[in-house]
Amino acid sequence: MKNYTITLEVLTPVYIGNGSTITKKDFAIERNYANIYAPLKLHAIMGKKYEEFLMGTDNLTNYIKFNRITNIQEALKYSVFCGNTGIRNSDGIAEFIKDPYGCPYIPGSSLKGAIRTAILSTEIKKNKSNKFSKFASTPIDDRRTRDIEEEAFGKIKDSKFKYMRIGDSAPLSTDDLILCKKIDIFQDGNSNNKLNLCRESLKPGTKITFSLAIDEAFSNNQKQEVWNKEHIMNAIKSFVNQYREVYLRKFESYESEKYGDDIIYLGGGTGFITKTINYSLYDAKTLEKISGYLDKKFRRHNHRKDMSLGVSPRAMKCTNVNGNIVEMGICRIRID
Repeated sequence: MKNYTITLEVLTPVYIGNGSTITKKDFAIERNYANIYAPLKLHAIMGKKYEEFLMGTDNLTNYIKFNRITNIQEALKYSVFCGNTGIRNSDGIAEFIKDPYGCPYIPGSSLKGAIRTAILSTEIKKNKSNKFSKFASTPIDDRRTRDIEEEAFGKIKDSKFKYMRIGDSAPLSTDDLILCKKIDIFQDGNSNNKLNLCRESLKPGTKITFSLAIDEAFSNNQKQEVWNKEHIMNAIKSFVNQYREVYLRKFESYESEKYGDDIIYLGGGTGFITKTINYSLYDAKTLEKISGYLDKKFRRHNHRKDMSLGVSPRAMKCTNVNGNIVEMGICRIRID
């Protein structure tokens, strides 16, 4: 077994959700920060007044202000910088995943999934004319993806990925979080966002470490190397360069090359293309396949018109950091 350390440096905000939403009853905006409170502690301090507040329609920000409540500091869990996100008192905040001690972290499975997608995409490009040609005429669906993965790596119990283990990240601090609003950017650089979706996200500059263990396989009593760090990094670089070439270059506001190619897209809100292998599989038919798939999945959005635009999905997934519009989820990755 070979042991490595994976280090990620957050370049643009990263969101890994836990499925929960911090509601307008649980946070209060004060001086560019969202103060997140513990409901049980608020109840212990405020008693019946808190019960009456929960039954009403008011948000915590206004309730604290208009009732001049100043004795709830002990109920404060943590504060998150919100800056110019435009978050409203009545919005909800998609919560970042945290460990039992309340510390943000990234599950190893999230990083391994991103690496898996990059490696699979590279394998398809190298062997498309033979091993994966039978899938080029199939529609996009979950069953197809599982079949492709089995063709590339073997069935689950024999998968090559059982020789690669990535642990959960070292715990982070709530000080590493900021609030980020979802922003869709179209080809001309404009946005028509109507959804006020805010997410707790890791702020740029955050360093995250994971343990990586790579086992060797045995064949005829001989050790056989299944993975190595060079193979992993080459796949990551190949995937991101393909993403730039076939998708990002079609947007006027595209600037991602300033980050180099040792980057990986991680977490939620990064966009459909960063999590799929369709451009490696379908080639010239990819636009038609993706727009058709998205049109069936999201009927109201009329993704069929993406064909005339020459890009699908038709919006980059971005956010605003200190007045700059940036893509979500970009991390520099290093394996030592």
